[in-house]
Amino acid sequence: MTDHATPLQLQQAAGVREMLAKMFDEGRRDEMLGTVTGLLEKLLTQNTQLEWRLQAALRQLYRKRSEKISPDQLAFFLAQIGEAEAAKANVETAPPTPPTIGGASDDQPAAQKKSPPRAVRKPLPAHLRREIRKVPLLSTQTCCESCGATKQSMGIEIRNTLEFRPAELFVIEEHLAKAVCKKCEEGVVIAAATPKPIDGGRPGPGLLAKLLVDKYEDSTPLYRQAKEWGRLGFELPTSTMGDWVAAAADLLEPLWKVARADTLGRTVISLDDTHMPVLDRDHPHGIKKGHLWMYIGDVDEVLFCEYTPTWEGDGPCRVLANFTGKYVQADGYAGINAYFDRPGAATRVGCGAHARRKFVAALEAKDLRAAVPVALFAQLYAVEAKAREENVGLDELLARRRHLSRPVMDRLSQVIKDLRGQAEPKSPLGKAITYAINQWSTLIVFLEDARVPIDNLHVERRHRPTALGRRNYLFCGSDEGARRHAIISTLLGNCAIVGANPFDYLRDVIGKLAGVDWPAARLAELMPAPWAAAAHKKSEQPNAE
Repeated sequence: MTDHATPLQLQQAAGVREMLAKMFDEGRRDEMLGTVTGLLEKLLTQNTQLEWRLQAALRQLYRKRSEKISPDQLAFFLAQIGEAEAAKANVETAPPTPPTIGGASDDQPAAQKKSPPRAVRKPLPAHLRREIRKVPLLSTQTCCESCGATKQSMGIEIRNTLEFRPAELFVIEEHLAKAVCKKCEEGVVIAAATPKPIDGGRPGPGLLAKLLVDKYEDSTPLYRQAKEWGRLGFELPTSTMGDWVAAAADLLEPLWKVARADTLGRTVISLDDTHMPVLDRDHPHGIKKGHLWMYIGDVDEVLFCEYTPTWEGDGPCRVLANFTGKYVQADGYAGINAYFDRPGAATRVGCGAHARRKFVAALEAKDLRAAVPVALFAQLYAVEAKAREENVGLDELLARRRHLSRPVMDRLSQVIKDLRGQAEPKSPLGKAITYAINQWSTLIVFLEDARVPIDNLHVERRHRPTALGRRNYLFCGSDEGARRHAIISTLLGNCAIVGANPFDYLRDVIGKLAGVDWPAARLAELMPAPWAAAAHKKSEQPNAE
C-alpha cells in the first residue's frame, strides 16, 4: 500500500491509526469497531463505484456501438434469474440451444447442409459515362491452328473496368462585351458579369460547394483539402479557404432562418445536443466545450441547428419560446425545465431509448435483474419496427400502441417499482430505475398520439457528421465559426433527410443566392425538400437535359 500511496494518503492513514489506538487504549471497543466498519463500508462503496465507472469507460471504448442485445443472449440472461422473475416479461426461460459446429448436427445428411450464399456482384450504374475501347485480335490469333483458314468474327465480349480521373480545377474567363458611342465619345456600356458568391472573390459556386461538403459532410479538414488542391496544381492557403467558408455560410444564413421557422411551426419538435470544442483565449485550457443543438420537426421532416457557448438551458428555452406545436421531445435534460414551467408550454415527451440504454448498461455490468426491463423494452420496439416495416398509417399505429404497447408499459412500470429499493441508488441499475421513474410521465406520451416517436434517436443519428467531424478538425476557431457551422449543418442535414445530393444542391443554391434578383419571398423554394422535388420533376421531363 505504501508503495503507491501519496503523502496525503499516508498522513490520513497515520491519523486514523492514531485515533484507533487511542480508542483501544481507552477501552472504547464498540466505538472502535463501528469506526472501522464505517471506514470499510465507505471504501467498499467507493471501490464499487470506481469499478462501475471503469467498466463503463471500457465498454464505451471497446464495445460494439450498437445497443441491441440478441434475443438468444437476452433469453440466456432471463434463464439465470428464474422462471418467476422472467415470467414478468412473458418470455420463455429456456436458454437457447447452442449452435453446432458447421451449422448442422452431426447426424444430419451432408446433402441437407446449406452452403452460404455466394456473393453476387452488382452491375455498374447505367448513368456512368462509358468509354468504348475496341480491342482487335492479333494477326496471329485470326489464323486457325488446325487448317490455316482465316477465322470469322462471331461478335464481341464486353468486360468493364471502373476507372477514375481526378477532379478538374478550372478557370471561367468571362469576356464582357463593351460598347461606346464614338460620335459622342461617351455612354460606355458593358455586359453584365455573372454574379459572384463573394464580392471581389474568385471562388465559384461549385468550388464553395465542394469546400462545404468536404468539411462538414465528409469531415475533411481544410488543411487536408489544401493538399488535394495542391495535387491538382493549385496552392490554396487554408486561411483563404476559411474566409471562403465563412462567406458561404453568411450567404446561406437566410435559408437557415427558413428552416428554423419551418421546424418551430411543426407539431412535434425533438431536440438534442452534441458538444463542440471551440477555441477560447480566456479559457484556462485555451479551449471550451460549446454545444451544437439540433431541432427536428415531425420526425425527420425538417431540421435546424443552433450553437450555444455553454450547456445552460437559456439557449434552448429561447428557441422553444417560439415553438407553436404540441409536443417537445428530449431526454432528461433539466436545462429546459424552465420552458415547461411557463403557461401554455407544449407537452414534454421523453426518450424511451435513453431509459432502455441505462438498463442495458446495468445488464452489461452483470446485474441480471435488468434483464426483465430490457426484455420489455425489446417488445415495445418490436411493435414499432413491425409498424415501420408494414408502413402503417397513424390510426393503425395508434391502435397497435394501445392494444400491444400499453400492456407492456404497464408491466414495465410494475417491474421498475418492484426493483426500486432493491438496488443501490448509485449503481447502474439504481440509476436506471431512478431515471425511469422520474421520466415515466414523459415516456408514456407516445401511447396517446401516433405522431409522437417512442424515442429521440433520430436526432442522435443526425448528429453523427458533427461527431465524426470534430475528431478530424478537432475544434471551431471561435463562437462565430461554430455559429456558421450550425448554419451549414442545417442545410446538409435537410439534404440528408430528403436524399438530395449536397454538392449539386449547394452549387445550385449558392449560384442563385449570389444574384440580386432572387426574391426573399421565394427563399422557401431553395430549401432541400422543394429543390429536390423540382429537380426530380425536371429529370422526368422528356426533353430534360
